[in-house]
Amino acid sequence: MNAVHAKSTQGARGHRIAPTPLVGIAVVIAYIVVVAGMQFASGIDYGDWFATTDNVYRTAVIPLLVGSILLVAFLYWARWDSIWRDSVRLPMSIVLWVPPILFGLAIVPRLIAVDWAVIGADLIVAVALTAVLVGFAEEVLFRGIFLRSMRSGDRPEAWCAVWTAVAFGLFHIPNIFMGQGPSGIFQVVLATFSGFVLYLFRRGFGLIVVAMFFHGLWDFSVFLDGDFGEGVLHDLSLPALLLVVIATTVAAVVIVKRERAVVR
Repeated sequence: MNAVHAKSTQGARGHRIAPTPLVGIAVVIAYIVVVAGMQFASGIDYGDWFATTDNVYRTAVIPLLVGSILLVAFLYWARWDSIWRDSVRLPMSIVLWVPPILFGLAIVPRLIAVDWAVIGADLIVAVALTAVLVGFAEEVLFRGIFLRSMRSGDRPEAWCAVWTAVAFGLFHIPNIFMGQGPSGIFQVVLATFSGFVLYLFRRGFGLIVVAMFFHGLWDFSVFLDGDFGEGVLHDLSLPALLLVVIATTVAAVVIVKRERAVVR
């Protein structure tokens, strides 16, 4: 496949600071320091973050809101382009659409499995706010800022996609030390796969808001299903997840093989 080049409508001269991988990494680290620092300072154990409405606001809503504001402030100051939408749409084959489709379908049984009757409305609202903020902040951070930084310097799109997914997985390492323990390793691996799926959502629709929506909806289902899920549909969540991982692996191999010369 021949190289595909797209010029920004704003141009490099419009940036106060040029997008580069080092800048992208620095922004990710700064975000972790601020958000994880606030979560650690709350003094609430990781396993109790969603135990009460007050805990949710202290460990999730407030830190994520602060992190979101800082990310938007950075983008406003840095004047980066191509964050919210892609100026050039890259092609999507059936193989690349399968992971996002399975990802979306896997959310449905989780939501149905939740015993909504035992959850207070205030807790549902708090968890929903958390999901919205997670979807917004982490997508701006990775499928926005980090992906844009990787796309600088004529890097092949295949490696931009892979390294953005890997960075998203590594981003979850602090959870291991904040109380999740060895199970956090599984979360890091899973986040790497889900990061690639979310890249495909952005790529397929050309809009970061689509990735934000499915990211938030996925986390909303996971947060509630983890504590309030029951029955057969709850048990199906793992097989559904396995299908997503398999399909994502195939899609990643296809992109790496076909797009090592595609420069966006």
